[in-house]
Amino acid sequence: MSKLSKNTLNGKKIGIVFGTFAPCHLGHMEMIIRGKRENEACIVVVCGKENDRGTEVGLTLIKRFRYMRELFAKDENIFVTYLDETHMPEYPNGWSEWLAGVQLKIKEATRDVPETMTWYVGEKEYAAELTARTKDQVVLVDRSTVPISGTKIRQNPMKYWNYIAFPFRRVFSTNILVMGSASGGKSTLVQDLALSFGSPYTDEYARRYEEHYNVRDEELTINDFNYMGAGQFEQNKNAIMSQENNGLVFADTDVMVTKVYTKYYCNQKEYQQLAPSFDLLIAKQQWDIIFVIPPITKYVNDTFRDMSYADDTSRWQMHQLFMDEIERNQLLDKVVLLDQTGNDTTDSEGFYDRYQFARKTIKQYVYDKYQLNLN
Repeated sequence: MSKLSKNTLNGKKIGIVFGTFAPCHLGHMEMIIRGKRENEACIVVVCGKENDRGTEVGLTLIKRFRYMRELFAKDENIFVTYLDETHMPEYPNGWSEWLAGVQLKIKEATRDVPETMTWYVGEKEYAAELTARTKDQVVLVDRSTVPISGTKIRQNPMKYWNYIAFPFRRVFSTNILVMGSASGGKSTLVQDLALSFGSPYTDEYARRYEEHYNVRDEELTINDFNYMGAGQFEQNKNAIMSQENNGLVFADTDVMVTKVYTKYYCNQKEYQQLAPSFDLLIAKQQWDIIFVIPPITKYVNDTFRDMSYADDTSRWQMHQLFMDEIERNQLLDKVVLLDQTGNDTTDSEGFYDRYQFARKTIKQYVYDKYQLNLN
């Protein structure tokens, strides 16, 4: 059973692996597993400082430490700790200060003084310094067996996606949101795009909620909107964190949408009560592309939707509320408008036209960012 904070290690032979882990990848994993299996246990020391190369891609020292601890949560023979190097001299200086800090972490991680300690490193310079400064064994690992580096991954995470250790993948995920007023074809578009790229997707949590409790749009209360906002956020987060994430994730609506509907259906006092909690969740969302579908299709009554805003004027007002909320959160630069109308002969509602345009936009985004072609 995993615990938030593990017991200290108990063993005579201890392996030690240290690194920035920005991100942790299969090369690191092989080194750590070797360090554990050639000894009785292994200590993993996550090193870093303020504004280091990990921070540049959203992987602060504490976040890297937490992800590493999450990665090995069920392994009682691996103890993860971290060392803040912020006030130490820059590498290659500061070895004495750094080694003293690591040795203190080793002491905190072990119940008794180990009889032997073995350092596993991937750099010749590290091996030479540790051999000269300690009496411990030092193993220089052949990094060519897993030809990957953190630098390569940071530069092109989608190309090297399968090399990234699972908890770290969420940081590099390309997250795509589809939003718009009702009857615009969002749900089908999200499913089709996800299927075409082999990616996970989320549905509209509010619709599932209404079906489960058999409640219509106009019957929703402030408590309902509270649950729906939190539920949508959790659903989208879980998709991003899922093992099915292949670098792309598609979401049908988000907390911004829930917030807009809350403003539309609840009174001002109720809306003001919920808005701050919604804003906290919205700030945690990370969208790379936001597809917005204007109300250019026929409005369909599915027995749950509120027919009071089925007319074109009301639908466009709702669309503008969505755009205002996007602007309020400074996300207009992420917006791609899906207003393609198709043709009268084979695509009178423009559904296939919008699918093609969205798919082309995603492929171009990935190519522009990573010079990587998607099928």
